[in-house]
Amino acid sequence: MNEDDPEQRIAELERQLANQRRIAELERQLAEARAAAGADEPGYGGDEEHARRYAQSLLDGLRTGGSAGPQGPSGPEMDQIRQALQRAAADAGMSQSKLNDALQHANVTIKTSHSVVYPADGPVDFGGQADFAPQGPRGKSKGADRIGTIIGVVGGLLGVCVGGAAALTALFPSSALWMSPIVCRRPYELAYNTSHYSYKPGQSGTSVSFQCVSGADAYDVNSLAIGGVQSLLIALVVGIAVVAVRMIRSRLRNNA
Repeated sequence: MNEDDPEQRIAELERQLANQRRIAELERQLAEARAAAGADEPGYGGDEEHARRYAQSLLDGLRTGGSAGPQGPSGPEMDQIRQALQRAAADAGMSQSKLNDALQHANVTIKTSHSVVYPADGPVDFGGQADFAPQGPRGKSKGADRIGTIIGVVGGLLGVCVGGAAALTALFPSSALWMSPIVCRRPYELAYNTSHYSYKPGQSGTSVSFQCVSGADAYDVNSLAIGGVQSLLIALVVGIAVVAVRMIRSRLRNNA
């Protein structure tokens, strides 16, 4: 068969895609096995599982309007976070129904390596793809490709939001001080401390920690709460920007 034959090219691309999916599934299983093996090691699997549960509890609480449960923020913290999101949405012109719809479709997955947190796309279940049967009608294949593209775009945007929030907080800790009334009870105010460390000759880093301070009294603030609120607000801003761009493009098409 000619190498330029479209059918042969499509078949080859489908085989490559199948191999990539198998590799992705093996990598996911390997990560889960490593997490399970390191669950009892301090500062490794336990931190990853705690971060995942905290983020999921926070999102579930925002979706249902209730408490986040024992794994997430406390009741007062949850109320403050929810009120801050509602105010931000109202200032941006987003209705409560649109905010609720965005929360229902939100999905954040965090992968951690030791104490460094990285953004990542949501997990994809390839359990039913161990064996690949002949492809069905191309219409179904195109529909699946569109769905995969949408999932990839959404996952990428969420990764950008989480990574952007982490980078913003690390580079400009003062950018998180606005949430003082959310994470600190009165009369405490949110403050941050930076410390420098060296891990190789000629190479150093900076760590940031947050505290609620009132005079000589202070208590630590959960850094996951800081990152979670920052990520949600960045996601909200990105979502509003995407909607605005789509509306502008739609109007331009209608006027053309």
